[in-house]
Amino acid sequence: MSDRTPPFMFWAIAVVGLLWNLIGCWNYIVQTNPDAVAQMPDIYRLIVEQRPGWATAGFAISIYGGAVGAILMLLRRKISTGLLAVSLLGSLVTFYFTYRVLGIEPATLSAVLMSVALLVFATVAVRKNWLL
Repeated sequence: MSDRTPPFMFWAIAVVGLLWNLIGCWNYIVQTNPDAVAQMPDIYRLIVEQRPGWATAGFAISIYGGAVGAILMLLRRKISTGLLAVSLLGSLVTFYFTYRVLGIEPATLSAVLMSVALLVFATVAVRKNWLL
């Protein structure tokens, strides 16, 4: 294996990151469906319906930036780190809004932690020359 060939762990983490963010994309799309929102528990329905534009933008940036960043990581592109950093910022915006409304909410906290983990991993991958 050459120095630039990523190990299996690289591919596994990148795929998990992509799947995580694709689930987030699906969640975002569901929240744009009024029928689906009407089926949600009251507290979540109110959050979705009353969420300000900046919080919705943070959510979209977080998950779509993370998905594209993970795809670019699978394509072994250094630019993935930039998109994953933007995704982390979106996650922090979403966390801030959710924290103000609900306090620490596990799903939003896990999104921030996943964003941090993917960014750190991509940064390590750049140092190891796995990303070109």
